[in-house]
Formats: sequence, C-alpha cells, structure tokens
Amino acid sequence: MGDYDLQDLAKTLAAVGSEERLKILGIIMRWPEVGCGELAQRLGLSQPAISYHLKVLEAADLIVKVRRGRSRCLSVTPKIERILRAEVIRWLKQEEVKR
Repeated sequence: MGDYDLQDLAKTLAAVGSEERLKILGIIMRWPEVGCGELAQRLGLSQPAISYHLKVLEAADLIVKVRRGRSRCLSVTPKIERILRAEVIRWLKQEEVKR
C-alpha cells in the first residue's frame, strides 16, 4: 500500500467517509485557498462544525491551512490524489453543494 501503515490508512479513510468532509474537499478543490468563514457560509454549517471537520481533514494530512494576513486559507495536499480515484476527484470538483 505504499507509504501507509494501517493506522494512517484507517484515519484517512475515516476522514473521507463523511458527506460533509467530502463536500468540504470538493469546495477546497474548486476554489483553492478558500477561507474558513466562506466555507461555513457555502455549506450552511456553524463555525464549530466546520472547525471540527477541518481538524479531522488536517489530522489525516488531506488539507493544509495557510495564513494570509488575518485569514486562514485552505488547500488540499497531494495525498488526496493517492487516496481517491481520478474520477472521484473530478466529480468532487464539479459537484454543487446541496444543502
């Protein structure tokens, strides 16, 4: 399985096993460096809920947060391409967020 151990793989698959986190990944892929506040607004979720989901994705090394002045921007890591098939990534980039 390459660079993964069983624990890392389980954490990564659990992170992408949530509908909300898949939506978050899709938004981040469509709009690179989207901010946390904008993400919460697009999904209609509370800031604490967004923070929780981002923490899970970050712990699985699927996203990184970059400071841009007073805001934090988000981007996906290359690990996402090793976990998800290309067709799934294309679908996530095209899927509109449905509330």
